[in-house]
Amino acid sequence: MPLSAPGSMEKEHQEIWQLLMGVQNLSGKTGSVAEKLPKDLKAHIDKEESLALPLLGILRDLVNGKLTNASARRASSLYVKFEKEYPGMLHGHKELYKVLERLKKVGAEEGHLTAVRFAEALEKHSQEEE
Repeated sequence: MPLSAPGSMEKEHQEIWQLLMGVQNLSGKTGSVAEKLPKDLKAHIDKEESLALPLLGILRDLVNGKLTNASARRASSLYVKFEKEYPGMLHGHKELYKVLERLKKVGAEEGHLTAVRFAEALEKHSQEEE
């Protein structure tokens, strides 16, 4: 059985995408700034969902004493890949924060509080992951 991300995290990522689609459609500079997010954000989320989140997904089996040897081997292999990618993922967060700061500033100036709240929520999400 493949390792999988916790459903709650996948749901949270889906919600982020839905909110981002709405923010991109806002008028003025706010929408333009938001349009810079999808490409890098998609690549980052794809890495999270393939490397980091499946490792979280095994925790329930681990604490309940139900982790199989096969799952442990897959997790170990995945961890080695994740360990190599992690510094780049943290760098991705730093780059993302720069765009989110701009989005908050421009969104506030143009009265798009939805964009400001979205940027704050995504910053919080990223900080929780770190």
